Amino acid sequence: MPKKAISGAAMAVGRVTYMLELARGSSHIASTRKPETLNHAIAEVLEEFSQLHGVSALGVFRELLAQAVEQRGNPDAASAIRGFRSERVDEDSRDSVSKSA
Repeated sequence: MPKKAISGAAMAVGRVTYMLELARGSSHIASTRKPETLNHAIAEVLEEFSQLHGVSALGVFRELLAQAVEQRGNPDAASAIRGFRSERVDEDSRDSVSKSA
């Protein structure tokens, strides 16, 4: 399925709205040293975000997070964030919701 382009306005609003999550998430991801810990950190950050703000906001957050990690000098981690399988996070979020209901 082709990805939808994210508008500049959505990115600007997201940058302000998710400032805390972006700072914390990019720091956590940038501190990883091994591919296994990188993937775990990405999954953890995206899962926490989706639980707080919902899966519908994940696209904007993911791109903003990748940009923040790039600014920290880690283009490989930014690429990993963009390529991370969102289905895992989406499924985990649905499971969390159904378990709490």
